[in-house]
Amino acid sequence: MPAPAERLALLDAAAGAGAEDAILAALEDDAPVVRERAVRLAARYVEPQVLGAMVADGVNAGRRNGALAALERQGPYAVPHLAELLQSPDAELVMFALQILARIGDPVSTARVLPLVAHHDPNVAQAAVETLGRMRVREALPALLELLSGNLWLQLAAVNALGEIGEPAAVGPLLALVPHTLVAEQAVQALQRIAAPESLEPLLALLASVRERPLRDAILEAAAVVLELHPDSTAIGRRFGRESERGEGGVSAFLGGLLRTAEDDGDGGPLAQAAAALVLVCGFRSLYPRILRRVGDPEAPWAEPLWRRHAELSGHDVAGFLAHPDPAVRRGVLLAGWFGPDDLPTLTSLLADGDPGVRAAAARAIGCTGDARAAPALVAQLRNGGPEERGHAAAALGELPAEALAELRSCLDPRVGDDVVAAALGAVRLARAAAFESEVLAFTRSPSPPVRIAALRAAAALPGTRAQLVLVRALADRDEQVQVEALELLVIREGARAATTLIALLSAEDSLRFRVIRALGQLRAPEAASKLEALYPTAPLHERIEIVRALAAIAPAGVADFLRVRLRAQEPELRHVAALGLAQTAGPEEIQELIAMAAHEDWAIRNEAARGLGRLGVPEARPPLLTLSRDLEPVVARTARQSLAGTAQRCDSAAA
Repeated sequence: MPAPAERLALLDAAAGAGAEDAILAALEDDAPVVRERAVRLAARYVEPQVLGAMVADGVNAGRRNGALAALERQGPYAVPHLAELLQSPDAELVMFALQILARIGDPVSTARVLPLVAHHDPNVAQAAVETLGRMRVREALPALLELLSGNLWLQLAAVNALGEIGEPAAVGPLLALVPHTLVAEQAVQALQRIAAPESLEPLLALLASVRERPLRDAILEAAAVVLELHPDSTAIGRRFGRESERGEGGVSAFLGGLLRTAEDDGDGGPLAQAAAALVLVCGFRSLYPRILRRVGDPEAPWAEPLWRRHAELSGHDVAGFLAHPDPAVRRGVLLAGWFGPDDLPTLTSLLADGDPGVRAAAARAIGCTGDARAAPALVAQLRNGGPEERGHAAAALGELPAEALAELRSCLDPRVGDDVVAAALGAVRLARAAAFESEVLAFTRSPSPPVRIAALRAAAALPGTRAQLVLVRALADRDEQVQVEALELLVIREGARAATTLIALLSAEDSLRFRVIRALGQLRAPEAASKLEALYPTAPLHERIEIVRALAAIAPAGVADFLRVRLRAQEPELRHVAALGLAQTAGPEEIQELIAMAAHEDWAIRNEAARGLGRLGVPEARPPLLTLSRDLEPVVARTARQSLAGTAQRCDSAAA
């Protein structure tokens, strides 16, 4: 017998519309790699009716499994036949059809699935329930609610389906299943997915009464999700916090244990986040330090927004946290708290804190006050602090009135070092402090590339023509990184007005030109179109690729003809960007070009055809999209299915 590689080669050589027998035989090959290739070929070249007959064959399990996989890969193309199979007297065949429909997710067959919830075979009924849940069929709600008091497996399937459908009408029946049923945990998970406001108070009551750990964890996560969507979660949470048990085994002790474990393990997962949310909403102040310690922790990015949203503190509370012995708590309240001008003396004193993280956070908090009196202390920190302190001090100075920054001039001196100068230039940029224009322009000629870049960024934020001139001059900088930065800043600063300068640069044959071409595309500058097209024949390949991409973005009149020619270029890179451009710009008059692309041997071009046909959303696009939905390349099939779904939604909207 030939080796698997040889069998693959033979299968590929036979592949095509006339190779059905070879493909079907390969579905039961001994080698998984051959079977997988056969499934892909069957999805493309074998009709659903043939595959459906193989599924009905209960004798040859290998072919049946291969046919099931191929039908699933066919996606929407197979749906009409799968819907017909739902009427079969063969319960096993119906169940298989339901499972495939659920995985495909096409709602066309909903009307035929609904009656099967009452099928005499419980396996078929369960598959129908799961399919309705996956498709989120709201009309199934009454039938699913009836199943909550029946067969355990159907009850479990109905609970999960109700969660996927997400109708608030299911909240009461689901709550009735908690905590004294075998599906209590699944019911809580369904309540979490529904996230209806009316479930918050019952969930909090369950959190206080349930002691079984897995169920209690599920209730906590569900309650946290619901409270984030509740319009009045704070009032409910505070009332619950006052009334709930605080002793051993109570809610406060339970949440504290979770936060302690999460902190020790460096865990920032959903359970830790849920515990923190409940602590803040319920006002368990003794646990606040555990949350503040996580502020700024990359493993707990939720800590700061949660604190800002839910923490309610008196001035006395804030003062206590600012004086806390743990620097992580001091830093956390500085990063997450709200401060005003009245807090300036306290915040300024913390610039001398023994912990550098606290000093940096204090600078950030001072910036939020916008108080000009803080400028001298911030300038001192920028000049003398470490990298983190310097960055926060510069950002804080950028928040102050520009006229308060006179002392910053002492940091705009080459003798203080490049790091300090670059940070000071950052402050000038943020404050848009025009008074420092001469210093900024001088530093654009610094021998240090990082300082030149910082100076260019500051110059771009200043008004006047002198800044524009230094940006243009920097396009010829000896350092490529400075050139690129200058180009990006020029485009951002001047917008459409930069097009004239950039078009002039097209005549320069240097490493910057392809970036200029890209920038003209980003600006969508119509006046550049003819220049770019004229440059195309003599440009090197990497620039021609950018020209095609830029012209597709600009979309001048006749761009489809230009792209159509490039679609036949020798270089695959040019063909790909041309296909991308046609997918983005083609109108109904170019649909035949897109249909031709759908049959191209290059899967990347077929993929763009699927994208373009979906964007048009015209009825003529559906047949080629159905063919592409069972393409040999999974990426193409996925794009085609997404396009078909989008087309269906647009048709439904138009009908409505």
